[in-house]
Amino acid sequence: MNVAIIGAGISGLSAARELRSKDVNVKIFDKSRGVGGRMSTRYASNGDANHWEFDHGAQFFTVQDPAFKAEIDQAVKDGVVAPWDARAVYLKSGEIYADNGRDRFVGTPRMNSLPKYWARDLNIELGRRIQRVVKGQGNKDESWTLEFEDGSIEAGFDAIISTVPPAQAELILPKGFAKMPSVKAAEMHVCFCLMVGLSAPLNTDWDTLRVNDLPINWIAVNSAKPGRKRDVGTLVIHSAPEWSDEHSEADRDWVQRQMLQSASALVGMPLDQAPHIALHRWLYSSSKASPDVPCLRGDKIMVAGDWCLGGRVQGAWLSGRAAARALL
Repeated sequence: MNVAIIGAGISGLSAARELRSKDVNVKIFDKSRGVGGRMSTRYASNGDANHWEFDHGAQFFTVQDPAFKAEIDQAVKDGVVAPWDARAVYLKSGEIYADNGRDRFVGTPRMNSLPKYWARDLNIELGRRIQRVVKGQGNKDESWTLEFEDGSIEAGFDAIISTVPPAQAELILPKGFAKMPSVKAAEMHVCFCLMVGLSAPLNTDWDTLRVNDLPINWIAVNSAKPGRKRDVGTLVIHSAPEWSDEHSEADRDWVQRQMLQSASALVGMPLDQAPHIALHRWLYSSSKASPDVPCLRGDKIMVAGDWCLGGRVQGAWLSGRAAARALL
């Protein structure tokens, strides 16, 4: 069996590894330059000795599922994941509370280290933007063909697994896909990520700060994570979901000013004077309306993604594995 997987994020990698363990031929296609999706890292330099790294997508992940735990335990042994005992706080109604929860894990030395580790030995083609999925090349051809934006095609696949966000899946999958109503009903929040690089380490009483009722809802001292550079300061600031949705198409300079103003007040220093400031928009970030099933199953087409299970890294991994098993 030859299977094409659309998307090289955690779901796509999980599906590919599950299929490969059953001796299935798998080929992954992704429009990006690297694997991992929102498990990603941004690099920056101002031309002198200062350079920064920002985990500007997923900030950390937690583990509950036994099978996922086994995968992460192995990744910890192999040095690409580490526990993060962060000084986590939550500012609510002017009061500071400990932001407790399950143990947190991060990729090391950066967040994209984990997907790169899982992508080893997989057949992956990057920089390939798929325009649509069509059935075969003739009336009797039951195989699937991928048509790409540059006019090229890849044909002869017995099955397809899509792991892209629902809005993108709706555009490229056949209109007759049995679960298309569920794809159309799924929604994702926008998120702006503000990356601030400082010349010296940041002196705070916390490593992560969660807030509400502001344009932003999260600040993390990225340089406080295990394995990161400690000689500079790196801040990752995420916008609040509802605010992001409302201002998704707003002027980027205005968005940046609003986020900088809120973050500066919380950190206690004028961040707009930092030597490096950059803004990134995640058009499909966290889940807003989810089908709440491991995957969506059609006739030789499976749809997966973190959004199928309400978001998060573990949900992405479980969804990809479920799609592969449903196909098998």
